[in-house]
Parts: sequence; C-alpha cells; structure tokens
Amino acid sequence: MRGAHIIPEKRHPGLEWVRGRLLPQLVPDWLVPGEHRDDRDLAAVRHMGDVAVAFVIDGPGHPVYVDCGLLGSWGVAETDLLAHALANLARTYRPFAHRGKGERLTLVWDAHDGYDAARLLLTRRLCEAAAQVPGSPVIGVPHRDRLVMFGDRDPDFVAEMAELIDYEFNNHPYPVSSQLYTLFGGVLRLYRPDVRQEAVLN
Repeated sequence: MRGAHIIPEKRHPGLEWVRGRLLPQLVPDWLVPGEHRDDRDLAAVRHMGDVAVAFVIDGPGHPVYVDCGLLGSWGVAETDLLAHALANLARTYRPFAHRGKGERLTLVWDAHDGYDAARLLLTRRLCEAAAQVPGSPVIGVPHRDRLVMFGDRDPDFVAEMAELIDYEFNNHPYPVSSQLYTLFGGVLRLYRPDVRQEAVLN
C-alpha cells in the first residue's frame, strides 16, 4: 500500500460495505489527534510506547485512512473497528524470511504490502516464530514495510540491530518506530536491554 488518502466528505461508504477491507496500520503516535478531534483527524487507537494503530480501507486504487468523521457516521468506537481490522489482517499473514544464522539469525517480514509492521499485532504468530531465535525475542518495526525479529543472546548483535532499526526509521518515507519490543508470557512488551528478559511463549 502506498500513499493512503482520507475519504472525501461526501463519499462516506457504509461500514458493512467496507468491513471486509478494513486493515490496521501502525503509525507514529504524533499523527494521532488529542482529546478534541476534528472530523478530518485520523481515527486511531494508541498502542504501546510511541506507536498508534490507524485504520485503512484497502482495495483497488488508493487505499484510504478512516477519519473521525467516517467513524462517527458509522456509530462505532475505534476499539470495535480494531477487532474487525485484526481479523482481516490475520487472513493476510505472510511467511517470514530467514537471514543470518546462529545468534545472528533474523526473521524478516517484508511483503511490502503496507502491513508488514502491523503484523506486530498478531502476537500468536509472533510467539510461534519466536521459538526459532536464540534467547528472548527482540522485535522492531522501523517502517510500515518491515517487521524484524531476532534473539538477544548476543548483546553486540542487539546493539547492531537497534542501530539499523533506528536508521531505517529515520530514513523511510513511512516511519513507524525505533523502539524495540519483546514477548513475555505471550504478551507484547517494550524491550529493555538493561533488564533480564525471560520469554515465556504460549
């Protein structure tokens, strides 16, 4: 997906018409409006750290972001929309690629469909993948076309990957975040390299 747009005010489609095409997209939280929102503001759910989940109506032509006006016309909350979007995203799951080996093994999702970073929300799939990396899993989503996972057994490799993720975040037209995540008890958390992490996967 490239260059999503906001739906023109007089062309608001009904929720039933677009329900099967709603997908989540991770965005930097500074794109999310404050408490007093205008109809043209982005409809989104704050996620974790500096990331939020926006909503896209995908399909032929230019996909469009859901704005607050459209959300209001549907009479639903962002959290209700999230459930539909996640179900649709799960059906678009793409396999990851293996890069490197041993303690430098990296799993990469880069289908370039605009939703690679959003697959961070599919924690069950991430838990299945995490069994392949050495140590606790470390996950990055520097921009919307990249999700990476690697293990933290080698601190030098973690530092190297953190630097790469930061570089990609700062040099991509659609950045998401430079922060790192991990899985603890099957739950997504922010990764803190100075705290010992034990990944307990479902």
